[in-house]
Amino acid sequence: MIRAFTARWLALVLLAATLPASAQQRHVLQHDGIEREYFVHVPDGPAKENLPLVVALHGYGNTVERFVSGYALNGHADDNGYIIVYPQGSRFEVAPAPDQSFTVTSWNDLAANIPVPEAGPHCTAESFRYPCPPECGECSACMWTSCYDDLGFIERVLDEMIAGYPVDPQRVYLVGVSNGGMMTLRLGCNLSGRFAAIAPIIGQLAPGHVCGPGADVPMLHLAGARDEVVRFDGKPGTADGFIYTSVAQTMATWAGALECDAGPDDWATAESAAAGLNCSAYAECRVPGHEVVSCIDPEGGHEWPGQTDGSGRGMDLVWSFFDRYRSAGPDSLE
Repeated sequence: MIRAFTARWLALVLLAATLPASAQQRHVLQHDGIEREYFVHVPDGPAKENLPLVVALHGYGNTVERFVSGYALNGHADDNGYIIVYPQGSRFEVAPAPDQSFTVTSWNDLAANIPVPEAGPHCTAESFRYPCPPECGECSACMWTSCYDDLGFIERVLDEMIAGYPVDPQRVYLVGVSNGGMMTLRLGCNLSGRFAAIAPIIGQLAPGHVCGPGADVPMLHLAGARDEVVRFDGKPGTADGFIYTSVAQTMATWAGALECDAGPDDWATAESAAAGLNCSAYAECRVPGHEVVSCIDPEGGHEWPGQTDGSGRGMDLVWSFFDRYRSAGPDSLE
């Protein structure tokens, strides 16, 4: 199983490197000693003020170009009238053979590379050995993500977006897939005052790193019941041998931070039903109307439920959740 996963992973990163550049507006900044980039798509139509902003984070081994083309998120932004920004994870080149090279990208979620002994291991003895990012120096067997300051990078992207685009700072939302979902959880905890709601998808933090937000941030979490890369139940994945916090623990911790008194109880919307998801939610939180929702695709693997079939139902569900919420915005932070 691990060899099969390795072949699929190599195919993914090689394909990502061959896709054509997208038409987004490209921005570059210097952060943590390296050049970082992000791409912006503004919805079609007449210019408007105070538009919602969705920050979208790709997964491991991916690029903005592949993320955009694979999920058709720009069209969804056009249809629903929000700006979308795609930060690019840090990258390095790997050459397993003289005639073969590919780009590795990742996000430093401040968890994947930091074991907590009392919480148990991050990976099994037989786990796949991922390429070590050069900035990390020596990597242990369980290390696999960047060691750069991605938290600070995303915060600078947020500042530049609010300063340079017609963004409503009370309607800034965050969605991420796989390693991007892990980074979404980290940002939701550490920069909770910057977001009105978040949606981590097929991603949980490593054991011992489950966290809750300091500010009241509703969350929608999507997972696949048959995902063997990031399992939903906290057991080792057969695809690569890595271990993550369970969805149940992630949701309970988040709900505790929001002081939710009810749940988890069954939850459904037209969008979740259309995608065939089984959902539950914590409710009656400190802020009326806030919820912490978990949706699991009973037949889903390591893929965005309802999104990869071309229907866009996954983003329909995420946007319907986001659009319910407003935050105080960054000006309210001390």
